[in-house]
Amino acid sequence: MDTLYRSLLRHVARPARYTGGELNSIVKDWERHPLRVALAYPDLYDLGMSNLGLMILYDIVNRRDDALAERVFSPWGDMEELLRRHGEPLRSLENHRPVGEFDILGITLQYEACYTNVLNMLDLSGIAVRTADRADDETIVVAGGSCALEPEPLAPFIDAFALGEGEELIREILDVVAAWKRGGGGPRGELHRRLAGIPGTYVPSLYEQRYKDDGTIAETVPVDEAAPPRPVRRVLQRLEPAITRPIVPFMEVVHDRAAVEIQRGCTQGCRFCQAGMIYRPTRERSVEEVVEAAGELMANTGYEEISLMSLSTTDHREIGPMVHALMDAYGDRGLKLSIPSTRVDSFSVDVANAVARGKKHTLTLAPEAGSQRLRNTINKLVSEQDILTAAENAFANGWTSIKMYFMVGQPTETDFDVEEIVRIASEVRAIGRRHVGGRARVRVSTSNFIPKAHTPYQWIGQTDAETLRRRHRILREGCRRAKVQFSWEDPEKSLLEAVLSRGDRRVADVIETAWRLGATFDSWSDRHDWSRWERAFAEHDLDPAFYAQRDRDLWEELPWSHIHGGVEPSFLRAEWMKTLNEEITLDCKRDPCNVCGMQNEHGECRHKIAELVAFKRAGDDVKGRRIAEERERLTAPLTIV
Repeated sequence: MDTLYRSLLRHVARPARYTGGELNSIVKDWERHPLRVALAYPDLYDLGMSNLGLMILYDIVNRRDDALAERVFSPWGDMEELLRRHGEPLRSLENHRPVGEFDILGITLQYEACYTNVLNMLDLSGIAVRTADRADDETIVVAGGSCALEPEPLAPFIDAFALGEGEELIREILDVVAAWKRGGGGPRGELHRRLAGIPGTYVPSLYEQRYKDDGTIAETVPVDEAAPPRPVRRVLQRLEPAITRPIVPFMEVVHDRAAVEIQRGCTQGCRFCQAGMIYRPTRERSVEEVVEAAGELMANTGYEEISLMSLSTTDHREIGPMVHALMDAYGDRGLKLSIPSTRVDSFSVDVANAVARGKKHTLTLAPEAGSQRLRNTINKLVSEQDILTAAENAFANGWTSIKMYFMVGQPTETDFDVEEIVRIASEVRAIGRRHVGGRARVRVSTSNFIPKAHTPYQWIGQTDAETLRRRHRILREGCRRAKVQFSWEDPEKSLLEAVLSRGDRRVADVIETAWRLGATFDSWSDRHDWSRWERAFAEHDLDPAFYAQRDRDLWEELPWSHIHGGVEPSFLRAEWMKTLNEEITLDCKRDPCNVCGMQNEHGECRHKIAELVAFKRAGDDVKGRRIAEERERLTAPLTIV
């Protein structure tokens, strides 16, 4: 480690964020590996080290004989100030090399509020912030993650976006860059053209975004024959072996445990949920594979707690047998399981009970909406009976606290729907008091609805800040009367996220200006300053409401329309119309195919090919009957009082 750099670490909080050297970290010889990749997470080490995707890419790159991968995270304010004062570059954790010396900087984009951190990391690394200003031999900046599917606000700063799942894509990108280096390099534009030839790669310098007089998008078109008209998200047909030798941090991080990804994708079809649309189809690991991976994780890390990772863990077809198999295999070794995401039903509580094994504090449920009408509208197929039965089961089995997640400002929401949140939380608390008396705790936590790209709600505007504040007051006062704890989200932070997720290339200027005004770590409440963003929007004569709060026509060209997210726009339009008609769509994991567009090269549903023929034979009769059954269940009279 550089002597000056080492001396700076004596003056920062949590120097372990920058030292490296953790168990299972990989330090490869710099000179013997000609292809060098810095994997960046544009937030603190404390958060980034819990990102499983980063660990997957780290493992893939470091398995190559010709390449090495090292990590880098956004420095906190104290470290940034020292780096700038002493003219020190941002360095990697493994070999402590300046990030600007790497061939590729791979950035994981999981959250829009980190966009200014991306620019800050580039600047601290000595890499030109804008692609157009980079020299031919300067570091290639590649960005992936969910936000890569809404790329335009960052387009001027990124050489190439990796669209979709990265396991195969990163290998192909490395092959192209390695061949380019062996050939002696050359003009940066030539490398851009080669990268554009990789399926699932979007190179923004090869496209032009054109506008109409009213400020909406006219078209986004290739300006180079090497660029495909519509880049398509990459999908991994089968999950690769689970990571079983992850890095173990010296310090406590957000999710301080090992993790096994037991399935990828979700087909529940919640209409507000971007992840549920862009990570389709569902692919599951077998019980045997998970049990084997868990044993290796415990042996390789020393962790006794393992998280069963998924968008909806209790949707795994064999989650019950899986939990019992894990506890049978490793329970006597002290194994503790955590389930980060569950359905709102009694079965999920049964699974939580099996996992808890006596240690029961807070159970989390996510009804998302207070009224049955609104839950049906957003396609959250949960009845009030489901919610109350789950609470009954939980409190009866020793849980003392339930946290309930809701969303405020959803399409078609009224004040009545918001008041229903208070009512149902109050009923859950009453159930708790019957079982555990004064120890019963219920907490309502709300987020603000943000319309996301590649979802059925990508055309709807966000609720304005004043309406959100009024509905927060309804909840705050109602929860106080009901003796239910309540937390909420700042409307301006949600407005910023909506702008950055729905923005076009003009928003890039706003991002850069806000960053130069000091905006970083906007996801952190104590660092977010909306006034900086207001100044930036005003400087570029752009109105955030135009992006966040304006309803789009269903046929408007959107800033991301040229990116194929996997699910067809026709399916998303149909789902939006079902919202207006309060119609539900069944989960195709258990019911007939919904023809969302997730098909393989044979035109078959990737998710359940073997069953598709049977569904086609049964046709609309089966689907119609199941929809009728589900609607009846969702509107059945309550039996719990």
